[in-house]
Amino acid sequence: MSTRALLRPPARFRAAVVVAVVLGLAAGVSAGLARPDRAGALSGLEELVGPIDPVVRAQLPADPRLYGAYSLRPTPNTCRNGSPACVDSTIADMTRRFDALAPRCDHDAVFSLLYLRVTERYRELAATSGAFVSVRTVNWEDRVFYDLYAGSFADWHAYRPGAVPPIWRLAYAGANARQLTGTGDVVLAMAAHILRDLPFALWRVSMGARADHLKINDMLKSVYVSVVDELARRFDPTIKAADVVPGSNEPVVDAIAQWRDKAWRDGQALLAAPDDAARAEVANRIEREAWTTGLAIYLGARYPVQQATVTRDTYCAAHWNS
Repeated sequence: MSTRALLRPPARFRAAVVVAVVLGLAAGVSAGLARPDRAGALSGLEELVGPIDPVVRAQLPADPRLYGAYSLRPTPNTCRNGSPACVDSTIADMTRRFDALAPRCDHDAVFSLLYLRVTERYRELAATSGAFVSVRTVNWEDRVFYDLYAGSFADWHAYRPGAVPPIWRLAYAGANARQLTGTGDVVLAMAAHILRDLPFALWRVSMGARADHLKINDMLKSVYVSVVDELARRFDPTIKAADVVPGSNEPVVDAIAQWRDKAWRDGQALLAAPDDAARAEVANRIEREAWTTGLAIYLGARYPVQQATVTRDTYCAAHWNS
């Protein structure tokens, strides 16, 4: 199977993002955020996700990395043998990242801890005989999936946003600007990782067994409540109420299962694409749809007044190591 389409910049598509109109958000335009090449030109981001309403643009982070051109992130192919050592290596890397983020109450820390705890639980489950149809395939998927996140995280924080997917740009920029509630930081990053990254990880491993995919759904549901309790205790007490997706009435655990089902279908679409051009179209659609979902979460999770983050950050300073 040719992978060229997933290793080069995709064709650009324009699709209207209408969520802001539905939400009836307050007006206002932030200056200097659009690419200044010519009056009325779309930013690099908008060439993929479609025009961003000025009302929405005014509420997004004032970070120029959000708006530049995007070249599709290459899908890694790490840990093809599916060794348990790959999971150990992933957890060690996750731990180093979290240990660097937590003491400074970085808003990226909450998803970092959630992902670490989930992967620790996965390692326990993977060591159970008969838990998966093909544990080595799931181990392979686990590492590819993680490397997609780790790569975009590294590129964003090294000021190399060109290969950072749009929804991840929004998640990282929101965390950097401290604009979102703790729940918003967690749920937006989960949406980015599942809706955007997971289809490419599944494509890379040729999908694996559907039963194994559903087994992970069950695992996530079982561990989510305990991780939310830890996040609330250490970083932001309001996360205790993180049972609904911001901007909706959808329970988070239900949304996770639905997002993973969509990721499965999108992975199948990538795999079934008859040629590189068709696969690039699927890839672009995944990016656009993930952005639209992420945008709705972002707008539903912004602090009404950004200074409200002071309460969260003050609490974190006293409790992050508890």
